Amino acid sequence: MSVVALWSRRRVTAQKMTRSRAARELVMGSTLFGIVVLMCILVPVFSPYSPTRLASRPFLSPSLTHFFGTDEYGRDVFVRVFAGGRLDIAAGILIVVISAVLGSVIGTFSGATRAGWLDSVLMRIVDGVIAFPFIILVVTIAVIIGFGRSLGPLPAGVPAVSAAIIFVDWTIYARLARNETKLLREREFVLAARLSGYSQGRILRRHLMPGVRMTTASYAVSDFILVVVAIASLSFIGVGVQPPAPEWGAIMYEGRPYIATAWWITITPGLVLAITGVAVALIADSVLARTRDIV
Repeated sequence: MSVVALWSRRRVTAQKMTRSRAARELVMGSTLFGIVVLMCILVPVFSPYSPTRLASRPFLSPSLTHFFGTDEYGRDVFVRVFAGGRLDIAAGILIVVISAVLGSVIGTFSGATRAGWLDSVLMRIVDGVIAFPFIILVVTIAVIIGFGRSLGPLPAGVPAVSAAIIFVDWTIYARLARNETKLLREREFVLAARLSGYSQGRILRRHLMPGVRMTTASYAVSDFILVVVAIASLSFIGVGVQPPAPEWGAIMYEGRPYIATAWWITITPGLVLAITGVAVALIADSVLARTRDIV
């Protein structure tokens, strides 16, 4: 067997192993994440306890009656954790979708435009936002908007936190989309589309955006857990979702003074958040491996 044939055979074997591992990670991650989402949907609906009302005596340790115990006000921590997860996951998905769409459109337009000055202006804005520390900038914007404000069914703090994270997060997608567009516009199929007389708008929609979506979608999966952690972190320092609304960071913040005697108030939401992070990380690794395999 020649050296080239042996190398090709080993490469095919490595690709099969990568696909097999990616498939296992996708199944494991999707199963874990699906369980968490299902619990967040079903527990608040079927639990006999309210996430915001008294359920029993304060500081009861975990038991068959109260799986995660009760907090300082006697509220059931189990139902509060999964009601808070419903809020965190829904807000995280909404923030990531808006940031990805907004950033992808701006980045693709910036990378495809023939007006160099416009590309420079847009990217300097992006660089200026990225240059600031993420949490500090988000906290500043949330405080300016007013984290005590509510909007419709959204609890106080959610609109300000969501707007602040979107204001910062879209820039990453814009940078990724712009770089990918710069590469794609020199590819043969794009050059052929230009020579065929297609309009710039059609080239953007039919030839550049599909390639850009693959890149930004891969990042969006891992960005989701970063956004959820950011929401919980802001609530933990008191500038996020406001009590009594249940939210992972807010629950951990409320249990912080009692960590030595009532550890379950802080540990249980942190554990569910960690499980969610592991699940999303597995899905992100699988998506990234499949993307590399396609490329």
